[in-house]
Amino acid sequence: MQRTLLSAAIAIAFMAGVSAQDKPNFAGKWKAANSFNSWTITVEGSKMTVTVTMAGNSESTVYLLDGTPSKKTFEGPNGLMENVYTSTWEGDVLVTTIKTAFGTTLIEKRWLEPDGTMRIQNTLLQEGKPSPPPGPGMVLKRSGSSMSAFKVLR
Repeated sequence: MQRTLLSAAIAIAFMAGVSAQDKPNFAGKWKAANSFNSWTITVEGSKMTVTVTMAGNSESTVYLLDGTPSKKTFEGPNGLMENVYTSTWEGDVLVTTIKTAFGTTLIEKRWLEPDGTMRIQNTLLQEGKPSPPPGPGMVLKRSGSSMSAFKVLR
């Protein structure tokens, strides 16, 4: 009986380990075609930090990859405001639900294509209004020639 329970526990642990593997690693420096903006992404454990630099100014957003909400505070027209980011994995796609301070919800989907490019597609949801179809999204290419483009998180 104990041996059967131990075997079942090992099988469950193995299956959980397999499902946690093969998540895309978005870490690196990224650029969009025809854009002066750059993205730097770092991943430490279940924390991903995305820093966007535009015209010499940088702004960072933290994504917690384990489903824990993260908050981003910013200066709004009437003082401090807050967006809440909740990220989960749907296979190899990182899906982040952003509850904005303005009462809307933004669904961001991020994944790596086979050629190593990263795609980000956003859908805006507004209460009481039909959702528009997602647009073509953004395509980012890694800056430099790092082979880590094909590395996955383990």
